[in-house]
Amino acid sequence: MLLNILREHYWILNTRKTVRSVLSKCVICLRHAKRDVTTPSASLPENRIKDVAAFGIIGFDLAGPLYLKGGSKAWIYTCAVFRAVHFELLSSLTTEAFLQSFRRFIARSGRPSIVYCDNGSNFIGASDYLKSVNWTEIAQFSSI
Repeated sequence: MLLNILREHYWILNTRKTVRSVLSKCVICLRHAKRDVTTPSASLPENRIKDVAAFGIIGFDLAGPLYLKGGSKAWIYTCAVFRAVHFELLSSLTTEAFLQSFRRFIARSGRPSIVYCDNGSNFIGASDYLKSVNWTEIAQFSSI
């Protein structure tokens, strides 16, 4: 704007360079031209920048209120790396219904290496159930 005002009345050689030089030395202009203080953004967690397949690291939670036929509930599975979304419908909020939903998710997207969730009662029940399973016996009898 200052350049336009000057050019209306005067022809100054190297106008742009001269105006920048004068403005950089002006104390009043420097006070008003201060930029806001910005906080540097935090670095992403290591799990968000890993080189993994889609849905290799997931988080899930109950979505709602979604008005679905038959009063079903919806689970949302999100990929922590690519931010992809997978929806599952549930008939109830029991541990069994959640485990079926998780089984369907794994069948479609593969087994995740890391899972994040809150401390809902169905998640705690599923965790207790999965810890009680004798995985060595299952591996022994299921191998070919």
